[in-house]
Amino acid sequence: MDDERIRQLTEEVLSQLATPKETVAADLETRVSGLERRVLHVHPSHQLLDVPGGSTDGRCVLEPDKPCVQSGQCRTLGH
Repeated sequence: MDDERIRQLTEEVLSQLATPKETVAADLETRVSGLERRVLHVHPSHQLLDVPGGSTDGRCVLEPDKPCVQSGQCRTLGH
């Protein structure tokens, strides 16, 4: 690869970076819907499970011999 080819590739990359890929949404509804679409692809380590509350006496779901401290550990996949 010679210097001219490197310059050409550099110019191509810089021109691609300079052009915006998507327009910036001005209104709130468009921005919120865009964020919601991205949130649907959340990594499993950040997903919270719907775990029913422990017993009525406030015991931990994972360790029933201890009181629930609201850590949220029972709602994660352990990551």
